[in-house]
Amino acid sequence: MFENNVTRRGFVTGAAAVAGLAGLSTIAPGLAGAAPTPADQHTPAEIEAAEAGALAMMTFQKIDGTPVYYWRSNRGNTTARNWQATDAFYNALVAWIRDLRSLSSSYGSISYIVSAGFYVNKAGQHGAGTAMDLDHVRWSGGNVTSPLDQHHASGTAALRKRYLATEAVCRRRFRYVLDGWYNADHRDHIHADFGGMPVRVLKDSEADTKFVQGTCNNFRGSGLAIDGIWGPATTSAFNGLKSALGVTGDPHTSTAVWQGMLSKIATKGFANQNI
Repeated sequence: MFENNVTRRGFVTGAAAVAGLAGLSTIAPGLAGAAPTPADQHTPAEIEAAEAGALAMMTFQKIDGTPVYYWRSNRGNTTARNWQATDAFYNALVAWIRDLRSLSSSYGSISYIVSAGFYVNKAGQHGAGTAMDLDHVRWSGGNVTSPLDQHHASGTAALRKRYLATEAVCRRRFRYVLDGWYNADHRDHIHADFGGMPVRVLKDSEADTKFVQGTCNNFRGSGLAIDGIWGPATTSAFNGLKSALGVTGDPHTSTAVWQGMLSKIATKGFANQNI
């Protein structure tokens, strides 16, 4: 794999672990059928249950060399922690963090990230080992983005842009991404999972629409209601965003076009530039 602190676990410990993995065998690499659940806040007990062992999971403490900490029970804690995910999801995490390093390179290296959970002992994408909840990212230059501190609603425009830039990078690799605008349950983290792959932007997706509306408002002053409804005003604002970024092709049907557009949004966000 990518680093020597990764181990694989091919066993089940207890009935709870089995229940948390129901349906895993039906999920192909990069694909999953279950929709995300809004109640994906994770307690320390759930994390500990995950550490006890799970079917076809791998265990890691870092993603491609970057430490992953847990702050929900002790903010600022830098104790190494065992996390679990499927091999395919871990590979996607590696691609994601490499994207993040590249697109935010002006900030320096990524010192660490903080998560509220990957595999946890519950139903849905987390129980399948194909989800991440992102709480915080810190770069060596001192910059941070902190969904945990609700940066999507910050009074500082640069922090809102950086939050959206980080979310855009998540959307390059994960289909379902739920943010602070999505609902109150996600006000303090960004949820990302494999459900509904491949990645593209869908007009009938509330999560996608709210991301587009938030992006248009924060980078272009579009004044849209962030209501998850893709109406004429959102269509006009999105087309203006796409044109200003020089995007050609259809991001609603093409993964490559949408990923390219997300990279341009991220670049602008990390540079604190309007579009």
